[in-house]
Order: sequence, then C-alpha cells, then structure tokens
Amino acid sequence: MKGKKVSLKIWLAELRAPFFTASFVPVILGAVLAWQEKHSFDLFYFILTLLGVLALHTATNTLNDYFDFQSGNDLLNREANRPFDGGSPFLVDGRLPAESVYRFGLGALLLGMGIGLFLAYQKGWWIIPLGLIGVGAAYFYVEPRVKLASRGLGELITGLCFGPLVVIGTYYVQTQEISAGALMAGIPVGFLITNVLFINQFPDREADQAVGKNHWVVRLGKKKSAKVFVALVSAVYASVAFGVLLGILPQISLITFGTIPISLKCVLVTLREYEHSPKLRPVQALTIISHLSNGLLLSLSYYLSEL
Repeated sequence: MKGKKVSLKIWLAELRAPFFTASFVPVILGAVLAWQEKHSFDLFYFILTLLGVLALHTATNTLNDYFDFQSGNDLLNREANRPFDGGSPFLVDGRLPAESVYRFGLGALLLGMGIGLFLAYQKGWWIIPLGLIGVGAAYFYVEPRVKLASRGLGELITGLCFGPLVVIGTYYVQTQEISAGALMAGIPVGFLITNVLFINQFPDREADQAVGKNHWVVRLGKKKSAKVFVALVSAVYASVAFGVLLGILPQISLITFGTIPISLKCVLVTLREYEHSPKLRPVQALTIISHLSNGLLLSLSYYLSEL
C-alpha cells in the first residue's frame, strides 16, 4: 500500500499539476468573455472544454519528458531549477519507466482528441482546426523527427496554443461564433505563458544546446535572451493597452497594470543574474504568479465591465 501511494505521488509530480494554470487561465477568460459579450455560458461544456485542454496539456508535459529523456537531454542537465525546468527527474533516476510515461502521454492525447471531436460534433467544425494545432503541438514539440522547439518555433507555438487559440476555442464552444475580442484578449495571455517558457529555458540552455534543442535562448545566448525577456514582459502590458485604445478590451482591463511591480522585479533580477541559474528561481516562480494574476485580472475586468 505504501508503494502504491509513493507511485501515485510520483505520477502526480510527473504531470506538473502546478503548471496547469496555463490551461485554466485561457479557458476561464474565454468563458467569461462569452458571458460578457453574448450572455452565453454552459457549465457542462465549460468543464468539458477545460478537461480537453488539460488532457492536451498533460500529453505535452509527459511526451516532452519522454522525448527529452530519450535524447539524453535530461541526463546532461546539471543546472535545472526543479520543479520549474529540467525535465522529469523520475525518468532519469528510474522511478518511472520511460515507456509507461510515453503510453500515458499518448492516452492523454487521445482523450483530448476525443473530447475535441465531441465538442466539434455538438458545437461546430471550427473546433477541429483549433484542436489539430493543439494536438500537433503537444506531440511534435520535441518529437525527434519534427522538433518544433529545436526549429525556434516552440515559443511561438506555446504562446499561440495557450493564449489566443484556447481563448477563441472556449469562446466558440459557448457561443458558436469567432470574436475579435477573444483574439485580442488571448494575446496578452499568450505573451504571459511565453514568458514562463522563456525564463525556464535559461537554466536548460547548455543541456539543450548539447542535444540540438535550439530554442531562442540557445540561439541568442543568455545575455541577449535577458533583453528579449524584458521585451516579452513589456509586450503583455503593451497588448492590453493597445486593446483598450482600440476599444476591444474594456478600459477596466488596465487593472492588470497592478502586476507591474512583480514583472519589474522579474526583469531587474533577470538582467542582473541571467548567468546564475539558482538566482533565477524566484523569477521563475514570480513569472508563473504574473501569468496567473494577469490572466485572472483580465477575466475579472470583463466581469466587472458587464456589471
């Protein structure tokens, strides 16, 4: 019985549940936006959408761990700031069989696909192309024949999938329409999750470079990447301000600017400590907090604007 409990804990840690905020935030935002614009909200389909996105997120985490382990990436990584980066320690130390992780990832992928097909049947065919992008990103992010991350596409794909695509998809499930508001609201969320991915790549740079995982931190080096991180953080607030100026986002969405002190601390520490992975650990944690708080505040702004 004790062994089973330990095994369950390991599997829960392998799923990286704290990072599921990347799925919760855009689904909540899309649903709140549908309610604000069209007064349309169905709890059953909201939960089903969330489960589908979580399934694809789970598939992404586990399949990426499997492929990184197979490439030797995780074995080479000596600077990982776990639990934020560095892949799965459970594959490296043998506590989880690699093939079991791979099969689990495929199962999560199939579950996400099944939910997507059901939603498409019930709500409309636009779910299919959106879902296909998510499925492809989940499997081919580091799959050795395609390796989206190694081609410099990982940051773009991650921001797109966990930003505009999920917000638009959730909105569509609730309303059966595509909205410019959903696209605009998804953009800052996309930048936010890109920031989480980007800062987490700093400690992984040397190991990733050794196995040819040439994401942008590898390509640019840490010094230039620190400046790119500043630009990405700035883009969050710039995209919100731009949306307000266009009249697409509600003016009250400027409450997200209340998180600027958190972001400013992340920027200052990164510019100073980009070469020292252990000192970036607080930045990694605060970037996740920024993603969650900005996303929820943006969702709250739609709720408040309707009131």
